[in-house]
Amino acid sequence: MRTEALLVAPLLVALSGCDRRPEPPRHLVLVTIDTLRADRLGCYGAKDVSTPNLDRIAGEGAIATRATAHVPLTRPSHTSLFTGLLPTRHGIRDNITPARVPEVPTLATVAKSAGFRTAAFVSSIVLASGGGLERGFDLYSDDLAKSAPAEDVPFMNELQRSGDETLAEAIGWLESNRDSRLFAWIHLYDPHEPYEPPEPYRTRYADRPYDGEVAWSDELVGRLDEALARLGLRENTLLVVTSDHGEGLGEHRETLHGFFIYETTLAVPLLMRGPGVVRGTRIESLVQSVDLFPTLVEMVGLEPPKNADLSGLSLAPALRGEPYRNEPVAYAESLVPLLHFGWSDLRSIRRGKWKYIQAPRPELYDLEADPMEIRNLADSQPELSKGMRGALGEELDRERAVGAAETSSLPQDLLDKLGALGYVGSGPPIESSSPGADPKDKIEEFRIANQLIREGVVLYHEHDYKGSVERYRKLLDLDIESFEIHLNLARGLLALERYGEAEPHFEEATRRLPSQREAWEGLSQSRSSRGDLVGALAALKEGQAKIPGDPGLHQREGSVLVRMGRSDEARKAYETAVALAPKDALLRARYGELLRDLGQVEEAIQRLREATEIDPEGAAYWNSLGMTLGGNARFPEAEVAFRKAVELESEDPRYAFNLGLILMRQNRPAEARPFFEKALEIEPGFEDARRHLAEIGQR
Repeated sequence: MRTEALLVAPLLVALSGCDRRPEPPRHLVLVTIDTLRADRLGCYGAKDVSTPNLDRIAGEGAIATRATAHVPLTRPSHTSLFTGLLPTRHGIRDNITPARVPEVPTLATVAKSAGFRTAAFVSSIVLASGGGLERGFDLYSDDLAKSAPAEDVPFMNELQRSGDETLAEAIGWLESNRDSRLFAWIHLYDPHEPYEPPEPYRTRYADRPYDGEVAWSDELVGRLDEALARLGLRENTLLVVTSDHGEGLGEHRETLHGFFIYETTLAVPLLMRGPGVVRGTRIESLVQSVDLFPTLVEMVGLEPPKNADLSGLSLAPALRGEPYRNEPVAYAESLVPLLHFGWSDLRSIRRGKWKYIQAPRPELYDLEADPMEIRNLADSQPELSKGMRGALGEELDRERAVGAAETSSLPQDLLDKLGALGYVGSGPPIESSSPGADPKDKIEEFRIANQLIREGVVLYHEHDYKGSVERYRKLLDLDIESFEIHLNLARGLLALERYGEAEPHFEEATRRLPSQREAWEGLSQSRSSRGDLVGALAALKEGQAKIPGDPGLHQREGSVLVRMGRSDEARKAYETAVALAPKDALLRARYGELLRDLGQVEEAIQRLREATEIDPEGAAYWNSLGMTLGGNARFPEAEVAFRKAVELESEDPRYAFNLGLILMRQNRPAEARPFFEKALEIEPGFEDARRHLAEIGQR
């Protein structure tokens, strides 16, 4: 035994001297395909969906056969992926909670600090900048308006761009920056509902449109791989393809995702290929989304952040072909039933083949024997259930030690689009007629809520306020309540001028989510519309106490104070708002208009000029500046402002008319004529324009 040890030791020394790991990949490209079930890929066993490109990448590199997400929702899942932290640690629990990713290292911040050029190309409003994931990216491309203007799209899930648009922009960036070391994140949203694959997949998968979207996404990944080869980047790029969550396709009566935490919505693909990845590697151990952060940092040769205290572990040894036997305890959650409806939340823990779901009726599954989670073994395996529940309790203890994430207010247009998808309002756990109800018993109510909320939002935007109110009333009659239901019901009643009925629902909305500005503004408006200006002001003051840094509430306070004849106080309120939002052009413009109305012309002009400097593309700001200048006989300056407004928005009849009018006042009727004609062409009923044209004709 001793002799054998002596013989082996020199051999180990010799081998270590020859241990030359390959150079780390120069580039990193991360592709997250939203809502992609692992079992729809050929490399994961699918037989009736064509995914040749993803299957090839799996064969040329590595595949994690049991990869799992932590939340079946886009925003919290991507946050875990980019930070290496569980949702209990980073505090982002759903798609609409008004919270920012905490100031912790992310993949992007680490890469940028190491000298990478970084860019993100996202395809859904859920991941729009402002939530914190944009930190560390030199370019964060989230401009979806080219595909669908926000004001024209009632459904949040339609406020997206097709993957081919996102991919084309990403490939252009890779080509323009290929001489640098690159980190690109490409987010494809196509498998997300609504399922509308392009041809030929629309026809080929006519009865399975979700699978058609999967096949289309595979084609997009193939295009990306071809571009990497064409640009000379492929051989020196670590390419990673994964998803944020899966999709319910009727299993457990769940359609879409976000409510339950069964494997249909948690099991995700994970494929990696590039320098340092041994071809044909299969990682059979359980892998979590939080493992991606430490894995990718190590694979590209960077030092992990100091004191990061990550929730995941690096898979780099397994990718290099070294022995890897790690079997973590994986955590997952859905807080949607609790936060949105007052029913029970769902938490799960997975260890090896066993998965335990904490619910009023606990669930225990043997995933090897029962991968579809049909046979609940919680009653027949009480000791195992008890042990799994204890392991879950340890994670929940850690959760209680973490403070709440920073909150802020969501704009109403985003709430509308999220609500149209069925992402109902958030906030602290709410009261319910069935507190702590098992979500398994509430899935039908959840589906009804999604449908009626969709209908209510669409009807509101179609100006069918009565129909919208009826949808939300029906939800309340079914004992289904949320912040957003009360807020949207109140907005519909406000539009119907039923101010007294709207007020208690705005009050309920402020109680459920006091950090949401729109509820306080609506409460103030419902009171002021009844002539209760004192009550309106009181609502805004209370809202400011709950959201001290919100400029909108101070701006609204200024408007109420003007109506009360308290001009000096109104000006102070606007000054506070401007100080809180120094880059808000609209706020500057409104303050300038207030100053103009108060007779403080020079300061009004200054504020309006500041608005045009902040947003030179804002035609309305140039028009307002022109009106203020023209109203004070500064005609040449006003002409410049109006010409800019017309240049920016040539189809607005007001801007064309104003330019014509200011030319008339400078005794230049021939130059004014075409602008009056343009105003009439756009709006044939524009009588003032017609009158001035007649006046020119009489000269």
